[in-house]
Amino acid sequence: MKFSPQILNENLADQAQAIYQQFFLIEADPNWPFGHLSDLINVKYGKDHKKLADGVYPVYGSGGIMRYVERPLYEKESVLIPRKGTLNNVMYVNQPFWSVDTMFYTEMKQTNVAKFVYHFVKSKDLASMNAGSAVPSMTTAILNALELRIPSAEALLQFENSVAPMYEMMKKNEDQSRKLTELRDALLPKLMSGEIDVSDLDL
Repeated sequence: MKFSPQILNENLADQAQAIYQQFFLIEADPNWPFGHLSDLINVKYGKDHKKLADGVYPVYGSGGIMRYVERPLYEKESVLIPRKGTLNNVMYVNQPFWSVDTMFYTEMKQTNVAKFVYHFVKSKDLASMNAGSAVPSMTTAILNALELRIPSAEALLQFENSVAPMYEMMKKNEDQSRKLTELRDALLPKLMSGEIDVSDLDL
């Protein structure tokens, strides 16, 4: 049975989340010090993208990729957290990108921490921490104040080495899915207009 890239990625993400829980919840070292999310990251505001020309860098909103633009806002590993809208739609990104003004992006304060931060934030019900009234909203103060045990550098490295192959596979699946979509979008109008004739194909 052949599964779609989306289903494969959901399965890989579930496996990575299970490894996170094993490392940092079930087998957490009681000697790890308590701290706050602000000890690990800087939360940054995204920016308006409307004046940017089209390009190759993805623009992320709370629903995912919105378009591709000429230059990135940030080029390093990051965790994207909705500032308004669907607050629980947290994303991990490891390529140059642009983040819209309703989406926070994050700078890591130490190595091998981005994937840990992603799984930690994703495991939280951010929607229940809503600071808005009409529109669900998140604030830097709420995110910075989230409490957690700060894992050792050794534990973070071990976790990184365990889940990095899964993330690489997810990235390949996403790239394949995007290329297939682009190919479909390019061929479909030509098929509909008769520019490409498939009547003689033996299917």
